[in-house]
Amino acid sequence: MRTCALVLVAVAGLARVSAACGVAWEVAGVATTRLACRDGDPSCDTDGVADGRCTFRLALCRDTTGCAGPVRVGGKAAATVRRAVEALGTTGACTGDVVLAVRMRRTAVLRASARDAAVRRTHRERLRLACEPATRSGAGRAVVVTTDFETGLLATVGVRPPHAVARPDTPIHSDAVVRVFGERVYVVNRFLGDNLQVLDPRRGLATLLQCSTGPGSNPHDVALLGERKAYVTRYDEKELWVVDPGATSCAGFFRRAVDLGAFADDDGIPEMDQIAAVGDRVFVTVERLDRARRFAPAGRSRLVVLDATTDAVIGAVELTGANAFGDASGIVREPGTGKLVVAEAGNVLRSGDGGLERIDPTTLTPEGFFITEDELGGSVTDFVLASPTKGYAIVLDDQLRNVLVAFDPTAHVVTRRLLTRTRYLPDLALAPDGRLWLADDALPTPGIRIFDTLTDRELTRSAIDVGLPPFSIAFVP
Repeated sequence: MRTCALVLVAVAGLARVSAACGVAWEVAGVATTRLACRDGDPSCDTDGVADGRCTFRLALCRDTTGCAGPVRVGGKAAATVRRAVEALGTTGACTGDVVLAVRMRRTAVLRASARDAAVRRTHRERLRLACEPATRSGAGRAVVVTTDFETGLLATVGVRPPHAVARPDTPIHSDAVVRVFGERVYVVNRFLGDNLQVLDPRRGLATLLQCSTGPGSNPHDVALLGERKAYVTRYDEKELWVVDPGATSCAGFFRRAVDLGAFADDDGIPEMDQIAAVGDRVFVTVERLDRARRFAPAGRSRLVVLDATTDAVIGAVELTGANAFGDASGIVREPGTGKLVVAEAGNVLRSGDGGLERIDPTTLTPEGFFITEDELGGSVTDFVLASPTKGYAIVLDDQLRNVLVAFDPTAHVVTRRLLTRTRYLPDLALAPDGRLWLADDALPTPGIRIFDTLTDRELTRSAIDVGLPPFSIAFVP
């Protein structure tokens, strides 16, 4: 049973309750007030199966010190939560896990409240749990950024064999990454592109909005909080931007800037890179590289934490290693636990100083490397976690070879080497059907390779030709 979780939540400002009398919700061990889960997503649907419902694992944390009466609970599964609260007795703590199934396309709402005797005010917390449809197994398509770093183009590839390829005529920058949130595709046009591009997959990936993130800002990643609010990391500036991706014109795009300069090294630029939203918090990796020494690491990286309601910086986690690096992918969530996982490469050209680290998004606790570069065989440039016991990583070894490896996060060991290249392997992604897609930059036949995550066997006889070399992959239904 978790203890003291309420105090941690209150300090971070998530639940906005007093230390004397309050309540807060947790889902899969993460404090939140709302969560939309896709059916079968193992990070939030605990059965990990697309079965027409999402199975949530939730708990209620409370401190009844100074409360005028009992904690009151309402909404779906209220009786089960009330019994769990009663089992705690009078101590302030979190209940045991309560399992709640929500049917697809439905939303469940739970309410909890406690009356504070000192201020004569009732503290209330509402939890909204939504279950969204899973992408049909084998259906959908990949949106692929392709580039030779002089020209950038998009390609789409069918998830289902024969993996039909199409080439939309939507122009993009030569240095770009792609993300998908809801029914929109977002292209982050990076170095010298300096803009965010919003595309509509239902209209042939037509551009709906394309707005500057500031000249020379070099945006690197985007995270959405809703249709009208997003955060954009700006690698060559000290200010994170809050923007409106649903604006009708660029005049309404910029909302505010959040200064992260306090987390920079001596050159004044923090090198903010990857970003993820978890409940009411936003997490940003800050690499902290010394530009006067050719971007060498200037000490340990940070994971900066923002309150998604106020956009205020509420803390920072000092990571175990340096150079929290992610070139084409965003921050990874661990299946089952929902913890954040960050690759810390240190000196990319030398192994032995980095690895993969979990960070608890509720307690903000860094857990150290659960697998190191020495165990993986090189510096990690990208990775995915397919299950609690199966992961894949691209590592750059000491001979400067790019190697795709399968590994077991629990046993801290590489289980298989799948592919070795002297050329760059830019991106790994898990398709909706659970298969592994790899962007292979190797000439003379660059393209997409697909692997079976049960057997580690390559399913493509040769790389799927998408035109220019592939760089970044995301999936749409």
